[in-house]
Amino acid sequence: MTKMSNEVIIDHKGRILIPKEIRDKIGLKPGKKARLKIENENVIITALVSPEEFITEMEGCITQGVPIIDPLKLKNIWKPAESRENPDSAMAKT
Repeated sequence: MTKMSNEVIIDHKGRILIPKEIRDKIGLKPGKKARLKIENENVIITALVSPEEFITEMEGCITQGVPIIDPLKLKNIWKPAESRENPDSAMAKT
C-alpha cells in the first residue's frame, strides 16, 4: 500500500487544493468528478470513471467467441487509478 501525506489549508469557502502529485496518483483531472467518502475520521477521495471512459475501456473486450479479457478483471476499470497500478493499495486518504 502506497501512503502519501500532505498538509493542506482549507480556505474561507471550505475548499482545499489537492497537490498535483496526489491528483496524478489517483487520476483526478480538471473538470472530472470525484467521490468523497468519510471513513472513520478520514476523508477518502476517489476519481470516478465516466461512462465514456468505461465504454472506451470496454471496446473490443466483448466479441463473439472467446472473450479477449477475463470478465472478472473488468471490475478493475471501476477502481481508482492508484488501485489499478497497485492492487494492494487502498483509496487515497487525506
